[in-house]
Amino acid sequence: MKDPYRLALPALFLVVVLRMAIGWQLLYEGLWKIDTLNSPKPWSAVGYLKNSQGPMRGVFRDMTGDPDDLGWLDYDTTAAKWDDWLERFSSHYQLDDKQKGSLHRIVNGSYSKIKVGEKTRKVYGEALDKLPEGVTDLKVASRVSDRVVWFDAKAEKIYVDAVEHLKPDELAKLKSVVKTAEDKQSDAEKAYLQAVQNVFDRQKNRMGFKEKLLGALKGDPDLVGNEDWQRVGKLQEYKERLVRYENARTKADQDFEWDHLDHVWGELQTLRAELSGPIKAMDTELRDKAQSILTLNQLSMGPVPGRWSKLEFADQATIIGLTVFGVMLLLGLGTRIAAVGGALMLFNFYMAMPPWPGVPPAPGPEHSYVINKNLIEVIALIGIAAMPTGSWFGVDAFLARCWTGCCKRKSETVELT
Repeated sequence: MKDPYRLALPALFLVVVLRMAIGWQLLYEGLWKIDTLNSPKPWSAVGYLKNSQGPMRGVFRDMTGDPDDLGWLDYDTTAAKWDDWLERFSSHYQLDDKQKGSLHRIVNGSYSKIKVGEKTRKVYGEALDKLPEGVTDLKVASRVSDRVVWFDAKAEKIYVDAVEHLKPDELAKLKSVVKTAEDKQSDAEKAYLQAVQNVFDRQKNRMGFKEKLLGALKGDPDLVGNEDWQRVGKLQEYKERLVRYENARTKADQDFEWDHLDHVWGELQTLRAELSGPIKAMDTELRDKAQSILTLNQLSMGPVPGRWSKLEFADQATIIGLTVFGVMLLLGLGTRIAAVGGALMLFNFYMAMPPWPGVPPAPGPEHSYVINKNLIEVIALIGIAAMPTGSWFGVDAFLARCWTGCCKRKSETVELT
């Protein structure tokens, strides 16, 4: 190997081309991921890690911090995550008092506070001179609790409790108080119906994201105005099926059992997306609304720095590794180090979803058995690391010649001395 010219020149050429081809492929992957970082959907390894299979499944899935999205489906966890992000948002953009007030209303809702007896209640109110003729007690006439809605004759307003909330079925009961046909309704009846509808709409429009989150996780679509929100039963079903799936994985040893588990896993992922998808969409909407209160100067300060986590480390290590090893292999700089580093990184990709017997196949069009494209590149990089391809063509060759020339000049100088 000290005399590379003993090898056929075409073989030398192809090995160098192979090194450069793998380098370009790694570099392009790294640059593409970097390019997405400032896009609405920055790249992350979270999906790949969550679907990890094989003996290291637990290690890779734990890197995501929340592999089954159970944190998104817990009110306290998600609310705490929002509080932490909003605190960093406020500090990063140096919000003024007016902006902080707007941000508070976005998160916690915009409501009034009034004194009712000895208690202070959060309410949504609408002006109303009087109840329809013949109605003296709104609670009795509508069969809706006065903890939810009540009429204050002195203030000439109808109020809805901002904590209890008025549901659509209760709105219908309130409207049913008016028995008169629409074309024969009196001014008082029309004013009452309009006030009831207005206060219901105001409740929905001024509801904070935490209230929407609570309504969604409680399976109360009426609270958030969306009929597609999950029910509590589905959330409980998802948790129970996850436990059964993990238990079944530890006992499975036949192909038909793994085939069944693969089918169950697909159903679980569909259910997970159905449950956590709307919550994640709500999270995106919250961040977009928070951005809307910023000035152009504040927007120029860039995004809020994220909290460092295992997932953040995995994402950054992947991007840096792909880019740096790609450049080194392409240029033939530190070739053996780059080849070994690239091989180790790609072997991790391989181990996340190994195409082994008894392991559910990776999602996507690729069909492999034991050997896949990741392992092929690992083997190729190990072969490249075993040969001085950088010394044949690359920066390593230039540095080697410079080093040799320098040492030769020093030797000649010593001899002359």
